[in-house]
Amino acid sequence: MIQNLPRLAYVGEVPVRNISAGPALLYRLLETYPRERLTIAESLDNAPNPKLQLPVKHERFFLLNRRLIRTRFTRLYSSWIFLRAPACGRRVASKLRSARPDAILGVAHGFGWIVAAAAARALQVPFHLIVHDHWRLYMSLLPGLDPKAHTLFENVYRQASTRLPVSPDMESHYRKLYGASGMVVYPSRGANATELHAPTLRPPVSDAFVFAYAGSAPSIGQRRTLADFANATADLGVRLKIYQGLTLDQLRTVGLRTQNVDIVPFRPVEALHQDLIESADAMYLPMSFAPEDRANVELCFPSKLTDYTVAGLPILVRAPRYGTATHWAQSYPEAAALVTDEDPAGLRAEVRKLIENIPYRHALAQGALTTGHRLFSQAAVFKTFADALRKNWPPPSRAGAN
Repeated sequence: MIQNLPRLAYVGEVPVRNISAGPALLYRLLETYPRERLTIAESLDNAPNPKLQLPVKHERFFLLNRRLIRTRFTRLYSSWIFLRAPACGRRVASKLRSARPDAILGVAHGFGWIVAAAAARALQVPFHLIVHDHWRLYMSLLPGLDPKAHTLFENVYRQASTRLPVSPDMESHYRKLYGASGMVVYPSRGANATELHAPTLRPPVSDAFVFAYAGSAPSIGQRRTLADFANATADLGVRLKIYQGLTLDQLRTVGLRTQNVDIVPFRPVEALHQDLIESADAMYLPMSFAPEDRANVELCFPSKLTDYTVAGLPILVRAPRYGTATHWAQSYPEAAALVTDEDPAGLRAEVRKLIENIPYRHALAQGALTTGHRLFSQAAVFKTFADALRKNWPPPSRAGAN
């Protein structure tokens, strides 16, 4: 129903790219949006890449110099960007006037949400805000401006026409914090993602039982969950296959002592799915137990689940009791095995059960497949997103204009 979708302009610091993490979340969400009704405005620090971009109209704007923000002037430069971001938003609005957007879409990341909200105000159109990560985790320190930043985000969040957190945990947290409800829009798979209808478990073999990990590991605590897993399961005949830009040396610095880890270079998502189906026996989904990572673990949804549930494999979640992955596994026990402490004995017991109990493994694989189709398919997620945009669209004064 194209006529019932607004002309949408995405404005942000996060690029819309068919790669990974936040860029992939946006690409997959917007992949089936009517091309003639979509404009993308990205900051200039993101280099164009037509092969990975959506074929829609693009605008570009200057927001920050990425090199300067990584120098000893980070705090001062961040404060300057924060103060000038609203003016940047007004300039972006001028660039977008020819596209005549009916709504602006932004993401609570870096400084881009400030630009997007200001552009929506200047154009006097509804503002829709996606919250994928806790906004404060990815904003550099702002000396003397912290209270102002918190107040600004609270105002932007509360005044947004639609608030789109990516998990129930995040929606609940922000609703309690700001007194405004949101509509959960999970991360999605790509529109052309592999679609299995039955598990594809490998037949019993004499070589190693392969667990796969696919996703980022930016913190020491998250890397430690990988090293600890390898150490605890090596004598069970387990190999850990990591699809990530880590090195074995980085894992050794956080405690890796064994030789059962394989690092696989980045590969496109379609190739990743196929490799998981052909060479893995189970998926490993950890979250950091480190105190310094707690805010991230409590709020940020592991979007890697969108790819994990494609492969028709059992999923092992190992995370603190307060983690979003824990709450997901508790909500969908048919889709994942769960370990909630750091004791290697409990981890080993669950891994041994997955290896030896084939019916258990098969049931978890089927549960992951079924739950993933229901929650993360591009069609299901896009419907939720489109319904959110249509909620107050078109306004009564423009009901016949589109």
